[in-house]
Amino acid sequence: MTNDSERHELLELYKLHAELADRVSQRREGANRLYVGLLAGLAAFLAVLLRFGVGDLPVRVVLVLVGLVGTLLCVSWYVVLRSYRQLNTGKFLALRELESKLAYPFFRREWDLLGEGEDRRRYWRLTVVEIGLPCLFFALFFALLAFSVFGPGE
Repeated sequence: MTNDSERHELLELYKLHAELADRVSQRREGANRLYVGLLAGLAAFLAVLLRFGVGDLPVRVVLVLVGLVGTLLCVSWYVVLRSYRQLNTGKFLALRELESKLAYPFFRREWDLLGEGEDRRRYWRLTVVEIGLPCLFFALFFALLAFSVFGPGE
């Protein structure tokens, strides 16, 4: 293989790998939408049950079930986000390895620029920020669960 054909092949591999990394990010975004929808639906379901009654079931049982389902969904969401983060970390490490053989290291330079001066303190990685939402939902559903189990009786 000639030097030019090797570079062309590396560039094609780089473009393919960058596209695959972007697809992982899109799937992560879809997972976020799914979990937000499920948890919002669960909260709406609870509101409807509390407004119109729960039939013969004690309210405390409904609160325990909704709190338990909500906390389990939040834990699942957190694990999914963590997995996507690990997958993307691997993909970007591979991209950096490919970049070392190309004329310009796009991603490495981007991170270098984000790490300079004042910007380093202001930039938060997206995966760090998005972990906050499942943690917030977890706290709410866990509080509901704890209140329904340990709170005052009916």
